Amino acid sequence: MTRPLFFFIAATLALAGCGDSGPGLFKRAERGPEPVVQAPAETDVRPKQRPDAPALNAGGALTQEAAGAVSETALAEATKPVERPEQDKGTTVASLGLLERDGFWLRTPLVTSEADGRVVLEPSGASVNLRLLPSGGESGSGSQLSIAAMQVLGVPITDLVTVRVFIR
Repeated sequence: MTRPLFFFIAATLALAGCGDSGPGLFKRAERGPEPVVQAPAETDVRPKQRPDAPALNAGGALTQEAAGAVSETALAEATKPVERPEQDKGTTVASLGLLERDGFWLRTPLVTSEADGRVVLEPSGASVNLRLLPSGGESGSGSQLSIAAMQVLGVPITDLVTVRVFIR
């Protein structure tokens, strides 16, 4: 019965020497002072955004304001009447697209390559000229509409809308 007690006391004394101070069987090496880490000043934050660049959120996408902001020239171009023949590509249900690019565009499975086009909101008839982008999705999988195009069509960005797609 004395043997287990002896081993317990010996193990306790050996482990007691493992601390940072005082004599012991295992002494840690001396360390230098802890490094001081200073936070960068506000002016040192990187990466810095160019003054002429659109506003981006923390995830690197455009902010809602930047994606929806368009110049008067772009707005005039998007809303002018179409003077040349168009090909009807059909209808699609569209939701708000990712805020990855600004301007007027529709990402849809109804086209296989980028092209100029127009969408007409059903049933109101409001229309906007825009850039058609292929989505690579299956036919009938739905489309994504830019925030600027949704604003011109007069629909809330949370709605799903049915649009007729025309290609020029």
